[in-house]
Amino acid sequence: MFIQPQEFQARLTSVSNLAPNILEFSFDIMNLDWEFKAGQFVMMVFDSLIDETKNVSRAYSIASKPRNNSFDLCVEIIEGGQAGTYFSQLVVGDIVRFKGPYGMCYIKEDNNNDLIMVATGTGIAPIKSIVEDLIAKKDPRKIDILFGLRHEENIFYKDRLQEFSKYPNVQASITLSQAKLEEWDGCRGRVTAHLDKFDWEDKDLYICGNGAMIREVREFGIEKGVPKKQIHVEIFDS
Repeated sequence: MFIQPQEFQARLTSVSNLAPNILEFSFDIMNLDWEFKAGQFVMMVFDSLIDETKNVSRAYSIASKPRNNSFDLCVEIIEGGQAGTYFSQLVVGDIVRFKGPYGMCYIKEDNNNDLIMVATGTGIAPIKSIVEDLIAKKDPRKIDILFGLRHEENIFYKDRLQEFSKYPNVQASITLSQAKLEEWDGCRGRVTAHLDKFDWEDKDLYICGNGAMIREVREFGIEKGVPKKQIHVEIFDS
């Protein structure tokens, strides 16, 4: 028998501008205990701008580690889109509706493998959630993070990734596919240009971003001997 997913409410507590068209929203859950696993997502529910009698649902990965009755979302605002319009109009104190959590892109309790984590754009959200959670738990496994963006002005969560890299078991790097400045001292090129630098033996691979990138990185991992059951993906196509 099909069970209709339960709808919850949350209050917006803060909005941060991370980069052009990238906003981070923090929410407090209202009047109940609600839990999620690092790497999962929620379905945000709002009224259609085209037909007010209908609802629209959009999936967003949670960008924060599990904590008491609150969560963060990292959202790309697409101009002209219903979701972009909805999120750009939110102000602190607004009540939102959502369903979830959903998704299987999280660390299983019996899994102690080292991790290779590749993201582009807002696909960094579930990876940030997972890594924050593992660090909070003092998990010793080796974690390699590769985050791809286009230009310098698109960079966000740089400080957070630098904090991750202060831990001896975590290495995080950003690569720009269209870096404009010679002063940029990070990696250059698409994420697929840097996959050879990883040790692929006995790894779990997490890939979050656009579908084309995911297919390329997944195929590379398989060629390196990563079993398909150890490859976890979240597609962030607009």
